[in-house]
Order: sequence, then structure tokens, then C-alpha cells
Amino acid sequence: MTLFFVLLIKKQLNFSKINKTWRILVLAWLLSGLVSVFVAPDFMGALGHWRAYFFEPILFLLIFVSLIKDKKDIQRVFHMLSFLVLIISGWVIWQKIIGQGMASIEIWRYPLVSTIRPTGPFPQSNFLGLFLGPLVLLFVGQFVSFFKNKKLLLSIYYFLVSIFSMLAIILAKSEGAILGVLAGLIFFFIFYLKKRSRWIFVVVLLLIAIFLLFASPWQKTIWQKITFQDLSLQIRLNIWQGAWQMIATHPFFGVGLRGYQQLVNQYQQPFVLPGVAGIVSDELHPYPHNLFLALWAELGILGLLVFLLIVIRFFYEGFHKIIFTPLDKNYLTGQALRTNSNVPNPTYYLLLTICSLMAAMVVILTHGLIDTPYFKNDLSILFWLIIGLLMIMEKNHRQGGASNEQKVI
Repeated sequence: MTLFFVLLIKKQLNFSKINKTWRILVLAWLLSGLVSVFVAPDFMGALGHWRAYFFEPILFLLIFVSLIKDKKDIQRVFHMLSFLVLIISGWVIWQKIIGQGMASIEIWRYPLVSTIRPTGPFPQSNFLGLFLGPLVLLFVGQFVSFFKNKKLLLSIYYFLVSIFSMLAIILAKSEGAILGVLAGLIFFFIFYLKKRSRWIFVVVLLLIAIFLLFASPWQKTIWQKITFQDLSLQIRLNIWQGAWQMIATHPFFGVGLRGYQQLVNQYQQPFVLPGVAGIVSDELHPYPHNLFLALWAELGILGLLVFLLIVIRFFYEGFHKIIFTPLDKNYLTGQALRTNSNVPNPTYYLLLTICSLMAAMVVILTHGLIDTPYFKNDLSILFWLIIGLLMIMEKNHRQGGASNEQKVI
């Protein structure tokens, strides 16, 4: 916050990269959160959540889009994120080796026994997956772009970062993050591949899905997940039922920020596993393990609508950029690289980065079906960081198409 006002006084903030539509959506997001503060049962607690998850992330967005000016700045952002992820991934791998982490019975097989899941610097494995999942797709985009540009060292570096971050998610057994990353990878490669290769990719995916569902050693486990017979998903179903009861009671304005955590005991019933004597779980969670239910429960229908409009606008601008940016067909086929490998295509880097940003948002939305990848300081910042990167690139597109992109990005 202090940095924002210092930059504002020095007149170093530039909001021109935020177009009129985004300004309206950002303002609506701040106002929807502010309304929920006055609805909440704990005004001061709700105000603290609004500051942490609404006000400060938007201040970060304004600073970010003002200070990031060209391709070098964008690459510095990815480099710093990659350094952070390597540290976290190494931490997770070391925890796995020495047997440190959190005890959990939410494992991938039956019977139910306790297991140790590494968490890295986070208190829970799910927090690790929520943070790393979207970043995996950003790094995959960098890897493909540098590989296409024949930048060997950078392509190897981002390939390793992608592998280590995905390995950390797998070791932590964050199923939501794994599902989200798979959805993001499918999205990314469907848009990256050429039309003929795209169809081959889709057919291969269908064959893999058929194998996993009907002929693989994991067939039983997968069907348990799909049919919600898994313990973790059954507990989530119980949580969602309570959240829906809360929403049905407060459909328009919700219960306010931090209200779910304070009122959930009035709606959520203790979970009892069929065939098991006694209560299996009476734990109450700060959020209902579903992003959309959490938004509706705390912000009301208005807050949920604003969030959906933000996501829709994000994908609209991303698709618009990809479809209407001219690109050298010889470069797409690799001919330009074969004839002159010293001439990289900056427009291609821009488009691949935009594709990876949209894939990262797919990770967030997919993971959001079974968790809440926003109401946490680092996650809210990451959400607006992804949007901010798209704003920067969309601004260049509006200022003159591919020719300007060659100069600016």
C-alpha cells in the first residue's frame, strides 16, 4: 500500500493499459466486496478480508501494469516466479525424502490409512497445489516459446521448472491441482497445435480416457472419484450441501465476507460415512471447497456475477488477441527458423504467453470446482497477476496490431 502511494505521488503510475471495460469491472469487484462488508456479521473481520482479498490485490494490479513496460520486464516476471517455484519444489522433494509434512487420510486408495503429504512452506498440501497449479501452465508456455525460438538454455530451464513444479504437486497429492493442470494442458495444446495435429491430440486423449476408465490398474479409484464414492469427495458433498442451504437462505446479498466461516455451523451437518459407527468428520472449514459457492455465499449473486464477467472478459480478450493478431505462416510451419534461426518472432512469443495465461485461468477455474483458489493473500495476487499480464498485452494490440507488438513486446 505504501509503494502505491509513493508511486502515485511521484506520478509513476500509468493506468492507460487498463481499458474502460476493465476499469468498470475492477470497480464493480471492489464495490461488491465492500457491500458484503456491511452485510457481514463481523464488520471489522470482514473489512480485513476486503483489504486483503480485494483492495490490496487491485493496488498490486495497478502497480504491476504501470511498471511492466516491455518484453524484458515480462520475462523478468517469469524468471522471478520460476526461481520461487524451484525453491518451493525443492522444499517439497526434500520433505518427501525425510518424511515431513501433514498427516492425511485423504489418499488415492482404500482402506483408509494415514499418510504424510509434503506441504513445502505452506501449512497444507492443498495450499501448495492451489499456488503451483496455474504457474505450471505459465512455465509450459515459456518452454514452448523458447523452444520454438531455438533458445536452448532457456527452453531446458523452463522445461525443468515445469517438471519440478508438477512433481511437487504430485508428491503433495493435491488432486484438485492435478486435475486443474491436466485441464490447462489440454486447453493449451488444443490451441497451440495445428488443425490436423489438434484432431490427433483429441483422439489420443479419448483413447487414454477409455483406457483409464475401463482397462487401467487405477480403474476402481477413478470410478470412485467420478461417482463421488471417494471419502474426500463425500466430505465435500456434505460441505456443499451446507453451503447451498446458506445460499438459499441469503441468495441476494450473501452472508458477507468472513460470514461463511462464522455461520457455517448453522447449516453444515456432521459427516457420517455410511457403514461406519460414529461421526467421521465434524470439521468446519473457512470456505466451502468450491470457488463459485464461496463467492455466492459471501458476496451474494452480485459478487458472483461480477466475478463471472471478469472471467468472461479475460477469455474474450485472450481469444480476440489470438484470432486477430497476424502471424507469419512460415514461422508457424518452422520454415523461418530453418532458414534463419537468428530471427526470433516476438509476436509468436506474445501469443504463446497469452495462450498460457488463459490455460492458467483454466487451472484456477477447474481447481475451483473442488476448492477455493482465491480467498488467500497469495492466490488473490496471483489471480490479478495473470489478468494484469493479459491487460499489458491487450493494450499493445489495441494500439496498432502486430507491427506495434513487434516493437513493444
